[in-house]
Amino acid sequence: MSKQQGSASGVQSTDAFEWEVYHNSETNIFELSKKLPEDLVASLAREVILRVASRSVADGAAARPVSQEALLAFSTALASDSPKSAAKIIAAERKAGRPVEDIYVNFLAPAARQLGDMWNSDHITFAQVTVGSGRIFAIMRSMRHMFETAALPDEPEVIFASVPGETHTLGVRMAADFFRSDGWNISLLVGHSHDDLLAEIAQISSRIIGLSFSGDHSLEALSQLIVALHICAPHLSIVVCGQEAEEFRAILDLMGVDGIAATMEEAKLHFTRLSQAEG
Repeated sequence: MSKQQGSASGVQSTDAFEWEVYHNSETNIFELSKKLPEDLVASLAREVILRVASRSVADGAAARPVSQEALLAFSTALASDSPKSAAKIIAAERKAGRPVEDIYVNFLAPAARQLGDMWNSDHITFAQVTVGSGRIFAIMRSMRHMFETAALPDEPEVIFASVPGETHTLGVRMAADFFRSDGWNISLLVGHSHDDLLAEIAQISSRIIGLSFSGDHSLEALSQLIVALHICAPHLSIVVCGQEAEEFRAILDLMGVDGIAATMEEAKLHFTRLSQAEG
């Protein structure tokens, strides 16, 4: 799934809550949970909760605190039977002029912490936390265009990275050399842990990342990384590269990646397309 612009009504605005994106993301997450093993679904739910909950620690308190009653209503709506209840709360806050960072810090982050605490204390079920974390993720995807970073230099880098835990890195190194010889500005990241890789990516001026994927044994690490990137670096377009990638297209499409490439030529086509789209 590539980046989408505009709402279901066709209105395009950098401030609008994109209902079509929310609906597609929420539906995809539900479908993904049916295709993946339960332990992997749990890992992805934890990743969403961890990444969103930690945002307030980094950004500090925002200017417009939310009452405990309003936060409880939002958290309850996240795990309810109504797919749109929580999203409607956020859309209404945006319409009323609440800044997107304020929403992140005062709604999404504390709600994620509440979900995590209730899950750890067995006050909500696995199914409820999966639904709740999935809706937080879908809300963030629907506001992706609001989290754009400052303008990049004329020649931003493309990041090539191996999935955490992957020991076979010859392919991604060869791909980096191939693209460099073709005139691309490539930053290569291999051998990093999940958290270290995210920290390295945050320091690089880029709009595109190519993730080297070598098959089923790397699926959990790849899935967690994609989820984390969608939350921590929503401006990044993600291309999954590797000879085994096509076999997992049904899953990768549901994760919201911007391209899947089994060969270097396919990767080049995706990178060129995404670079031109950002121009």
